[in-house]
Formats: sequence, C-alpha cells, structure tokens
Amino acid sequence: MLNSQIFRQVLPCLALASCLAGVVPICVKAESLPGFVLWSPIPSEDRLNYRLESGDRNATDRYYLKIPGKKIPRLGAGSIVITYPDYYKGKFDDKNVEVMVGDKSIPIKSVQWDRQKYTLQVNLAENIKTEGEIQVVLNNVRNPDLNGMFNFTCEVKSSAEFPIAMYIGTWILSID
Repeated sequence: MLNSQIFRQVLPCLALASCLAGVVPICVKAESLPGFVLWSPIPSEDRLNYRLESGDRNATDRYYLKIPGKKIPRLGAGSIVITYPDYYKGKFDDKNVEVMVGDKSIPIKSVQWDRQKYTLQVNLAENIKTEGEIQVVLNNVRNPDLNGMFNFTCEVKSSAEFPIAMYIGTWILSID
C-alpha cells in the first residue's frame, strides 16, 4: 500500500522533469567553442576557440573570437588581421569592434574592412604583449543567408618598423 502511494506522488514529478529536460536545450541555443571536429585540413593546434551569440543564419549576431596570448609573438601585436572565405556573405559593422584582454578593453586606432580581399584588419592604439587570452568581439554582425562552416584565419602584425604578418590560427565558425 505504501509503495503505490509513493508511486502516485513521484510519477507526476518524473513526468514534469522529463518534459523540462526536453525544453531546456531548445532555450539554451548558442554556439560556444568549435566543438568536436571529425575532419578538417586545419591541424588541431591551429584551431582557435570562439563563441557566437546566436549562430543562426540571416540573424544579427555577436562573434567572440579568442586568441591565446601564448601565440602572440615576442614583439607583440599592433594589428589583428581576420581573413574570411569568399563564400561567406555576412556583413560586419566595422564601427562596432572591440578587443579585450581579460576585463580590460584595448583602445583601437582603426578598423578596415576590405570587401574585395575578404579581410577585416583591427589596428590597435597600443601594442599587445600578454600571456592572457585576447578576445576580438565583432558586434552587429549580419550572418549569411546560407548556413555552413566558415574558416576565419587570424594573423597578427607587430607595430615594429617592418611589420610582418604572422599566422596565429583559424576559427572554424558554424552557422546554422
């Protein structure tokens, strides 16, 4: 008798919990990090982490592109060059770009978006020399109409007299 009473009290709770477990993943949809990549021409040590706020096609989005500080050359980074593929048809807001090191915002001298060369160059007001993580935040990005995977490459240039671009890695962005 006692077992059937407990069963009647627990059954509604289990039913409600199973319904909520199916709803939570729908509510928490956001791309974070590149995830598990089965095949890629990009070696795993060259894959960079990122996070997209929505990751949905044809939506306004915010990209958090992360650069490990240990990959920055000794001379530091005076500018960050992001190259994207020609089949990426999204739009960037070059007036709304941030560079962060930890909680500190790094002043930006200028941002140049070259649509013909498929590059976004962020020129910094000061050279970054850090072991901490650098984060490039692209605000107000209009995602492309078509979903797919897009390789965004990252190069940094020092603010030395003869700056040479140095390959840092690749973000493998996935737009749903």
